Amino acid sequence: MITSTGNNFGAGSITLKDFQSEKVLVLNGKFSFSNKSEAFKAATVLEIYVPTLSIPKSGMSGCYIMYEANGKFYGTTIKTWVKNRNTICVEKLDHWSDQTDDYTIYFANLYVPKGQRGVFEVCQATRLTLTNTTSNNNYGYYQSCYICDDWCMIALMTESYNTASGTNDEVVTLDGFPTDVDVELPFVGDSVNGGQSYGTDMLKASIKDATLTVFQVPFGWGGMPKEHFLFGVFIRNKQ
Repeated sequence: MITSTGNNFGAGSITLKDFQSEKVLVLNGKFSFSNKSEAFKAATVLEIYVPTLSIPKSGMSGCYIMYEANGKFYGTTIKTWVKNRNTICVEKLDHWSDQTDDYTIYFANLYVPKGQRGVFEVCQATRLTLTNTTSNNNYGYYQSCYICDDWCMIALMTESYNTASGTNDEVVTLDGFPTDVDVELPFVGDSVNGGQSYGTDMLKASIKDATLTVFQVPFGWGGMPKEHFLFGVFIRNKQ
């Protein structure tokens, strides 16, 4: 785990799960903060100050920003990078302060050193067997999965999306995926809600014990046919 020593946008202490080597830095976790603070308003880039990192500077990576309005979740992806060994930067995005007081940032991503010229180890490509135990939604319309000793990557996309009456959790077993991953992240819709100026529909999701759960999917969410997706790089909790 890595715990921040401070930040420039008025958030409290930030703790993230980390895997660090000379070639990669993987961060998992989430934190929320107010978009009404003077510190956030004054910041041009969000900076998180941390103890020494394993890489001095990185290329661009991506993380998620989510907010809640009228009982629903929306958001998008934003840029993030390592500025130096003590600073993680996140793109500042503030399109929704008229709709919400709080933003949540999700890290489920990997950074590589800027200008790296060495050989990058290729992880094992794995074809998962997906079993949706709660509906007939096809989460394996597109899938990509790579498994390394200390971290792994997964990308899933639905071909279409049907939701039953009411509000229900979607549960999908990921046979072949590491059982030592425990992470939260958004499940992202591909269509912009008509009432929002920016961002797209999102739902909260988690992967634990090789099981994907998409929480509280409301009836009619996202429409049909739509290509919703989940993507992340996750740390394995190997003992």
